Amino acid sequence: MLVDNLSAFLTHPVTATVLLVVGIVGIALELLFFSSGLLAAAGIAGFAFYFLGFYLAGFAGFGDLAVFGIGIVLLILELIVPSFGILGVLGAICLFGGVLMASSDPKEAAIMLGVALLIAIITVAFAIKYFKHRGVWNRFILREQLTTDKGFTSSPDRSYLLGLIGEAITPLRPAGTALIGGERVDVVTNGGFIPSGKEVVVTEIEGNRVVVKEKND
Repeated sequence: MLVDNLSAFLTHPVTATVLLVVGIVGIALELLFFSSGLLAAAGIAGFAFYFLGFYLAGFAGFGDLAVFGIGIVLLILELIVPSFGILGVLGAICLFGGVLMASSDPKEAAIMLGVALLIAIITVAFAIKYFKHRGVWNRFILREQLTTDKGFTSSPDRSYLLGLIGEAITPLRPAGTALIGGERVDVVTNGGFIPSGKEVVVTEIEGNRVVVKEKND
């Protein structure tokens, strides 16, 4: 019968191992690279065919599927809820537990799962090496250099004021406001007092700090 042939094909150790590899790699890469769900869909499909084979053979039950489903839900929650990997680990345990429970021979399933994990680790390592620029970790790293030529400034550049002469429009005790080059500027003296109305000259620029002294000094 078609069902028996399909079941025999899906539960064959080689086929089952390939399906586990697809399942593990698909979900792992989705967690690492966020491929809009495409890799996750491939991974779930791999596991689905694995369970389908053993279900048709009469070994997998709804309890096994429930454990596997809980694992999928936990992995999805790992993408949404910051759990520091706890949900991801619990989800992986449920996934692998469901795989072992569904098999007709847990020992054989453990061997297939071990082989699949080894192949999956190699595949994932290869993907990380060659596609690391697309990894989820890049979301937590500021790669853009905050340089002036790219428009980033930590504070307004007031270097153009150096040497200009202005007028104190408030008493400088030692901080106050001066009119320099037609612009109201918060300034500070080196400790001396300068009355309002006095001419001042800019002697030093330190970031936002504009240092002036009385012109007659």
